[in-house]
Amino acid sequence: YVRMSIKDKGDIIIELNLKEAPKTSENFLKLVKEGFYDGIRFHRVEPDFVAQAGDPQSKTLPINDPRLGTGGPGYTIKFEPNSLKHTRGALGMARTPDPDSAGSQFYICLKDLPQLDRNYIIFGRVVEGMEIVDKIAKGDTITKAELLPVWKPKKESGSGGTQKQ
Repeated sequence: YVRMSIKDKGDIIIELNLKEAPKTSENFLKLVKEGFYDGIRFHRVEPDFVAQAGDPQSKTLPINDPRLGTGGPGYTIKFEPNSLKHTRGALGMARTPDPDSAGSQFYICLKDLPQLDRNYIIFGRVVEGMEIVDKIAKGDTITKAELLPVWKPKKESGSGGTQKQ
C-alpha cells in the first residue's frame, strides 16, 4: 500500500497489484521509496476522465507550460499487459503512443473507462480517499508519497473506488 498526501486536500491510499502488474508496481514502489513523487503536481485533470501526475518537471515549470506531461525518471519500462480494468479509482501508467514509453507518470480513473482497457497498464487502485481524488485540481501537489507496511480500512464510507478488480 502507498499513502499519497495531497496538499490541502488529504490522503489517498493506493493498493498495488503485484500479481497482475509486478514490474510496473515495482517501478512505482522504487520511485515512492526514492521520494520521487514528493513535491510533484497533478499537471492534468480531466473531469469524468483522469487525474494525472508524475512528471518531475511539474516541480519547477509553470502549471500551464506545454512541456508538462513530457517528463519522466530518465528511463522507460516495458508494457506489461494484464486483464485489470479501467474502473473508477484504478491506477494506470501514462505513456506516449509507444507502448514501452511509460516511466513515472500515472493516472487515477475518475470513472469507468473501458475504452482504455488493454491499451494502458493498470497496476493498482485507490482503496481509500476517492473523495479526495474527486477534489484534485490541476496544480495540486503531492506533498508525500510513502509505503505503508500495513493498512486497515476505515469504516465503510460508500465513497467508491473500493470495488474489486
